[in-house]
Amino acid sequence: MIIYILKSASCLALLLFFYHLVLEKEKMHNFNRFYLLGSVLFSFLAPLTTFTTYIKQEIIATRDVTIVPNYINNSVLITKESTIDYYQILIGIYCLISALFLLRFSYNLFKIIKKININEKIKQDHATLILVTDKILPHTFWSYIFINKAAYENGEIEEELFTHELTHVTQKHTFDVLIIELLQAVFWINPLYIFLKKAVQLNHEFLADENVINQHKNTFQYQYLLLNKAAWNNEYYLASNLNYSLTKKRLKMMTTQSSRSIILLKKLAVIPLLTGFVFLFAERVEAQEKEEIIETIVEDVPFKDKSEENLYKEYYYKNLTTQRKGKDGKYIIKKYQELNTEEKGRLIPPPPLKLEKKIPTKKQFEDLKDNTKYAVWIDGKVVKNEVLNKYKNSDFARYSNSFVHKNARSKRFPQKNQASLETKEYFKAQNTKRVKDFEIYKEIHKKLGEAEWQKLPNGEKIKIIENPKIETVEENYSKHSGEKVNTGFKDINGINHYFVTVGNKTKYYNKEGKQTNEKGASISNRKASSSNIIPGNHVTKIYFDGKIFCKFNDNIPSKRVNKNYIDATIHSSKSSKQSISPIQLQLEDVKKLYERVNSPLNVYNRKNNYYEEDRQEKPHFVRSSRERQEELKGKFSKLGTLYFKLSKEDKKKVTRPILPHAPYLKLKKNNKVFYKLKNELTEEDKLLIPPPPPAPNASNEEILKAKKAYSDWKKRTSNGNAPPPPSIVNKK
Repeated sequence: MIIYILKSASCLALLLFFYHLVLEKEKMHNFNRFYLLGSVLFSFLAPLTTFTTYIKQEIIATRDVTIVPNYINNSVLITKESTIDYYQILIGIYCLISALFLLRFSYNLFKIIKKININEKIKQDHATLILVTDKILPHTFWSYIFINKAAYENGEIEEELFTHELTHVTQKHTFDVLIIELLQAVFWINPLYIFLKKAVQLNHEFLADENVINQHKNTFQYQYLLLNKAAWNNEYYLASNLNYSLTKKRLKMMTTQSSRSIILLKKLAVIPLLTGFVFLFAERVEAQEKEEIIETIVEDVPFKDKSEENLYKEYYYKNLTTQRKGKDGKYIIKKYQELNTEEKGRLIPPPPLKLEKKIPTKKQFEDLKDNTKYAVWIDGKVVKNEVLNKYKNSDFARYSNSFVHKNARSKRFPQKNQASLETKEYFKAQNTKRVKDFEIYKEIHKKLGEAEWQKLPNGEKIKIIENPKIETVEENYSKHSGEKVNTGFKDINGINHYFVTVGNKTKYYNKEGKQTNEKGASISNRKASSSNIIPGNHVTKIYFDGKIFCKFNDNIPSKRVNKNYIDATIHSSKSSKQSISPIQLQLEDVKKLYERVNSPLNVYNRKNNYYEEDRQEKPHFVRSSRERQEELKGKFSKLGTLYFKLSKEDKKKVTRPILPHAPYLKLKKNNKVFYKLKNELTEEDKLLIPPPPPAPNASNEEILKAKKAYSDWKKRTSNGNAPPPPSIVNKK
């Protein structure tokens, strides 16, 4: 909501700037009137525009498994402490102030209506004259013109003044003023509405002045008349006043001559301006297309025959991590494979492999259109509630809704409920995908059960298997999705290209491993990723007549690969048939493989990738629970230890671990920690930033200087428990 308000305010500010810079100087006051009112509406709608971009995200379906023999059974659930919701308090204060302004608006409106009711009325032309005893200049509210009774009866009201006020009446200028006043009462925090109101009222005077001059044809006499009335101070709230903003700008506008061609050009300039602002302030949504890669990585796991039900439960919870607090106050973190029978029994049973249809009722579907109560996802992508107007409840095959507790809500999704809808096509595809993935998982499990243990030089035992062959994957894919995978080579403009056809979609690749169109023209400057060539497979090389035809970008090493990395190279021949050659590994190969995968550099990269995936999960660290913050800080600490153990050459190949709270800065005052972005820091906040520690090769004098700076910071911030700087080391 805050981001939306800031975007709307920025849009309105730029529109007003354009008005004062370009439009206000020309005699096109009717156009300007609608431009100013339209600016308000446009500033509300532009940030609501949504542009969707589709990105691909690759996910690892399985992780390495390590069984810990000792279990700690005495554990209790972690409870979250309740916190004060300051956001709701600020909303309440804002609404209270808005209510006061609306009350003031209503009171002034009541005073004008009362004045209309108690004074004498006279019908004249399209207006009603209200004769009051106050010594005032004529002023207008809606179709009522307030004038001094004595001046009217003595005939002292000039004809030009009547014409001026009648213009306000016939053109309904009061409507504009009331709209701006209401907006100003609701959005009182935005000062732009003050400038907008002044611009609107001044434009009203331009319109009235122009009408007077066109009718009476005596500009200088009218200007002299206004100057004589300028000393009257009778600016009435909500009314159009004769002498409003009688400045040099208003007098000069009466004699300004505008070119029709310039006016037309300036009007046309508004079109690209509004188009540009739509693209500038629109919300951009990323929809992710997920592709899963299966890796078989197992260490010290006892394999035995299991029923398919237990195997499916293990498959469903393969990435589950539980966290409990023991009696000693320490956290116990376990993966699913580390849970004992009792702990596994506490878990909620997994949903069926093939989900059943659950169509929302008409009432449920209509309720979802309320964006104050529901955040809505369609086919895994968040959408505006208004999008539901394009659908019927029968268009969806599955519906689910979950209640969101206060401490789990975010600024982007403050609603109490989060609902997910799946269209019929998406529902069918997801069911098919789940069945296919489980079939692959069962095949991997079967191979692991049949494989023999092999002993590494350090005494450890591992099992090595080959990835599922492409024939198996192709068969499952055809069985469950109804689409076949066809591959081969095609001559395009005299040059061979490798092609992959899935269903009715075909992709082409040249000798450089880059994707091309059907005419052979490159559509990407980068090599294709190995996991995107054939669904469910990792393809690094393509062979033609026994020679390497092309290579693809190997994106597996950056993923979660442990001791048993298997390079599933695909061999292709003229007959377009694929097969995966059996893996021939001797103990010497295993030893080299083990040393390569577990080198300090590879271990650090692997751990850093795990850490970055966890760190970038939403919500951000600073808005996460205390338990998640402690978990991330622990991972960062261990990662830092691995980084400093790397050699100088290896450090040049990697990036330092990123702080879990980045890009926020961690500040501390009175031993209380809080976080702020760099651009949000006040001068007072900058004093809370701790001084940097001395360099590792610092002299004794530099260390003393750092120690004094630290001591000053400690007194300044009242932080008594912060870690001291390094002690002085005698150096020769």
